[in-house]
Amino acid sequence: MTASDVKHAQPTADGSTIHDLGYRRYDGEREGARGAFRALFWQGFRAMFGIGRPFKTKAVPVFVSVATSLPALASVAASGATQGQLPITYANVIGAQVVLFLLFTAAQAPEMLCRDQQHRVLPLMFTRDVTRTRYAVARLLALFTAMLLVAVVPLLILYLGEIGVAKDPGATFAKMGGKIGPVVLFATLLAWVMSTVSAFLSSLTPRRAYATAAVIGTFLTAVVISQGLQDLAGMSEATTKMLDPVETLRTTAMQLFGETKRWMELTPPPSVWVHVAELFAIGVAATVGLVWRVRRVVI
Repeated sequence: MTASDVKHAQPTADGSTIHDLGYRRYDGEREGARGAFRALFWQGFRAMFGIGRPFKTKAVPVFVSVATSLPALASVAASGATQGQLPITYANVIGAQVVLFLLFTAAQAPEMLCRDQQHRVLPLMFTRDVTRTRYAVARLLALFTAMLLVAVVPLLILYLGEIGVAKDPGATFAKMGGKIGPVVLFATLLAWVMSTVSAFLSSLTPRRAYATAAVIGTFLTAVVISQGLQDLAGMSEATTKMLDPVETLRTTAMQLFGETKRWMELTPPPSVWVHVAELFAIGVAATVGLVWRVRRVVI
């Protein structure tokens, strides 16, 4: 104990002593609920990419980012080498990467949502300006933003690459101005479905391995049900694919980018806006489930 401590000691009625150790009250700006929301969002966004954490937590984000960008770069290079004779097919390239996007959310969503339950930090969050609903929205927004960033990069590579390899980039850019809409819309739909479903399933358990298995298992179950109804019940391919979110995303990409496959000519699928509405509804249902779960989680 220093002389200063003795000097500021204050005896109490029962003979004990309170020493002034020099602690200062926080006198900075209090950001309130908005600041807490921003902090939750930013911390969650960083967690999605493993920023500030060990290298092993960055393995999946790096792998998915590279694995989804390389086919886009290869498609652009092939189109440039053939002077445009080999067209760039957005839906074929991005449709093949949907499983990788699923891997990203299945691996990273539990890192953000399950850890909060596992390490029992939710009581600390909910005692401040963070309500349960705000917590759920902040986490979901962080997950959605990260997924949107990962999904839009290969599409932008295809879009800018198609302009860059053209003989007249200026004229091609003017002609392709309307194509940026489908690029943004599809990336948003993909991020919306993947992030909401993964967030809801990850909120159900504090075990990250269980959450990852639940996310992958849910989408695989939809594939099995869709294929089983087509093979056993004789339902049309266009109808059964609507029961599978992954195939619905692929069909939506085909329709948005004006591409087609053989089965689409034999059994024309519903309008693209039917698929958009379905994907939006899936995300809304998962969001409601997430908020419901967070409001009832025991802390």
